[in-house]
Amino acid sequence: MKRTVMVAASVALLTLALVIGWQSAGQTQTKEFVVAAWGDPYEAGWRKSLVPAFEKKYGAKVVWVQGFSTQTLAKLRAQKDNPQIDVAMMDDGPHRQAVALGLVEKLDRSKLTSAKELYDMAFEPNDMGISFGLAVYGLYYNTKAFADNKWAPPTSWTDLARPELKGKVSVHNIGNANGLYLLLALNKIAGGTDTNVDPGFARMKQLAPNVVTFDKFGETPTLIQQGQAVLGTWNIDRVANLAATGVPVQFVYPKEVAWGQKAVITVVKGRPNTDLAHKFVDMMLSAEEQVNTAKFIFFGPVNKLAKLDPETAKSVVYGPEAMAQLTVANWEVINQKRPEWTERWNKEIETR
Repeated sequence: MKRTVMVAASVALLTLALVIGWQSAGQTQTKEFVVAAWGDPYEAGWRKSLVPAFEKKYGAKVVWVQGFSTQTLAKLRAQKDNPQIDVAMMDDGPHRQAVALGLVEKLDRSKLTSAKELYDMAFEPNDMGISFGLAVYGLYYNTKAFADNKWAPPTSWTDLARPELKGKVSVHNIGNANGLYLLLALNKIAGGTDTNVDPGFARMKQLAPNVVTFDKFGETPTLIQQGQAVLGTWNIDRVANLAATGVPVQFVYPKEVAWGQKAVITVVKGRPNTDLAHKFVDMMLSAEEQVNTAKFIFFGPVNKLAKLDPETAKSVVYGPEAMAQLTVANWEVINQKRPEWTERWNKEIETR
């Protein structure tokens, strides 16, 4: 009897050990998957749809590394010999720099079931990354502040220099696409070229006294909500996100030039999770997640099967026809000149 009890106890302990072992093995199988991209409201938007769907389907845990595109590029460069990021999302300018520096993998289209559903413009040269969203860069303004002061609504980049708006304008630093596009727009208006930005810098110097801040760290939403800034540079998706919270802000397509841009996702070179990375990219490109990205983040879809409701469609760049009406920057020249322009900007524009 005593022997029977001991055997039964041993079996029970063995069973318990196996159960614990199975549970531990299941826990260790959860894969950590690192995404580098913009912070909120982008991360918050994707955590409403894409991230939980991906984690559930593939048993992964998404770790989000926040940063502007230039900051993400800097992280990739710093980690080149020991990459810690699986996929990176960037504006197309910094993305092209990442490609030139050999920091990203070529995508395998055979692993992207959504590839056949995409507009041609989604594909990057040589499949080094792929666009998952469209954006436009221009101006924002506080509709209530303009109405209360009986100011004419802005229509031009030159409205940033209006004397009645002194100290009420927010402009982004050149490290942000909004600041770069402002310089290029003013340069174009003043007769400059891609290789001669002297006219643009001259216009920026004239504008500088109106500027309450050169945004480097995402201060624009706070400045708008506090009433310190009523006009400035921004992209349509950020304006739409803020307007959705009830803030009286509206995006403006400047009459001279509105800059079109692609948001690009890439698989980082040198990571072991390339198959999982392709699955993440593929899910993001699916019609369902393209609709969610437009709804929660206000990036225009690149999947032909993504059908947006009328309200969302008004707040995004929707389809190749809309994108064709926008001006795309000459990244081959800009990426070569950007370090030089950045140094000049820091010395000449933000030295007050």
